[in-house]
Amino acid sequence: METLILKTLYDKIEKNQSVALVTLIESTGATPRKAGTIMGVTKDEIIGTVGGGLIELKVIELARQCIEKNENKYFEFDLNGNGKNAIDMSCGGSVKGYIKTFKPNDRIVIIGAGHIGRSLMNLLKNSPFEVVVFDDRDEEKIEGVTVGDIETLIKDLPENPNTYFVVVTKGHKSDFVALKNIFNKDFKYIGMVGSKNKVLETRKKLVEEGYKIPEDRFFSPIGLDFSNGTPYEIAVEILAEILAVKNKKEVKHRKLIV
Repeated sequence: METLILKTLYDKIEKNQSVALVTLIESTGATPRKAGTIMGVTKDEIIGTVGGGLIELKVIELARQCIEKNENKYFEFDLNGNGKNAIDMSCGGSVKGYIKTFKPNDRIVIIGAGHIGRSLMNLLKNSPFEVVVFDDRDEEKIEGVTVGDIETLIKDLPENPNTYFVVVTKGHKSDFVALKNIFNKDFKYIGMVGSKNKVLETRKKLVEEGYKIPEDRFFSPIGLDFSNGTPYEIAVEILAEILAVKNKKEVKHRKLIV
């Protein structure tokens, strides 16, 4: 059973789902399961058991909170009905355990392999991010770039809620197509390059077509504000902004506040 639990959790992580592994680390008295027992928890599934009943319900609730917050946590329950973490169960004893969460790799998807897109791709070569680059220009082959129809490539991209999209295509029209399709995906961040006028025009068109702009996750103009305007330094600004969003740091963004 333990092998099945671990394999199932691994398969779910590979499919870009966040999971939690619950391990009992101490068990005293007549508790249902003993130290070393493990259980897998996902958003909508349980694999294995730590004893059933109220203990398991409490642990599942905690594990799903950990998945939501992307955190790990120790837990302790007194089964005698006494104290802060008491659960009134006839078996008596106490249980301690640990919840370890696992999430899919953070992913940066670059839509557009022009000067800025390639500079960002090169910056990310040795990073821990999964890097995906799309472009619709096939006049030159660039290693690491998937060429095709932008709309189709985005639609077919496997879901990963820990995705940061960077929209730097060859023009306004393809940027707009990319944005419309990205809005239908799971993501942590969308950044789009452009002037103030372009951003205002794009936002207006999105609203006119019925799209709700996720203000807390949409950053345009893209990047922080410290470069000299070269593709390399703009790419550094973009990566800096993504890291600030990922790590929840307060920095100066270029984004237009409306």
